[in-house]
Amino acid sequence: MSRGRILIADDEPTFLTSTAELLRGEGFHVDTVEDAEGALQAIAAAPYDLLITDLEMPGNADLDLVQQVAHMSGGLPIIIITGFPSVRSAVASIELPVAAYLVKPVHFPDLLKRVSGAVARFRSYQAMQSAETRLRAYREQIEPAESRVSSALPVRPMSEPRAGVDTFLALTLRNVMGSLTDLEQLGRALAGTSTSEAHPCQLINCPRGAQLQAAVEETITVLEETKGAFKSKTLGDLRQRLELLLKHV
Repeated sequence: MSRGRILIADDEPTFLTSTAELLRGEGFHVDTVEDAEGALQAIAAAPYDLLITDLEMPGNADLDLVQQVAHMSGGLPIIIITGFPSVRSAVASIELPVAAYLVKPVHFPDLLKRVSGAVARFRSYQAMQSAETRLRAYREQIEPAESRVSSALPVRPMSEPRAGVDTFLALTLRNVMGSLTDLEQLGRALAGTSTSEAHPCQLINCPRGAQLQAAVEETITVLEETKGAFKSKTLGDLRQRLELLLKHV
């Protein structure tokens, strides 16, 4: 599995080729372009975890490329590598999403350390954004579903299945499991571990995990409150499994 997808923009062929090969050897997927226009086209066409760019190249006068990327890529981190450092460009980069400002020739171990850190932080940010988006969607969807279940309860006989409850439970469990997946991705990004080394249960007590745990507890409460209305062994087993999940995290 790739450690991250990187775009390198530099008009110096030797640096471009050698740096790309070294990073590929470390497990990164690397694309290369020779000017700012090519970089913008590549970023618009595919998701990247990091941009490494030269300052002195076509289309990047006054940090134009860096500024445009900052506005179009949702926080994509940028490492600037230049053979012509200046106080002006260094100061200007402070206000932009620049993860590092390095001077050629670059010691590769130092570059690798900066690259690994920038990619890990960006993936953590993306995972957190995904989890927050999913939780917001869950809240927006669960409220009307709860309303439909509540309105259905007094109308039908207690022994009759409730389609509204089935919809409510399916919606809840889908979002719970989706949130667990998001939190697993976040944990791997934060810890720098592989998929086989991480488990979502390790994260349920993190700050964002508290929101997920509350959602599971809410589901258990609904199942408990409606157990008298729905004589269903399946729903009872489901409640027990969710309770067991919380007990062992």
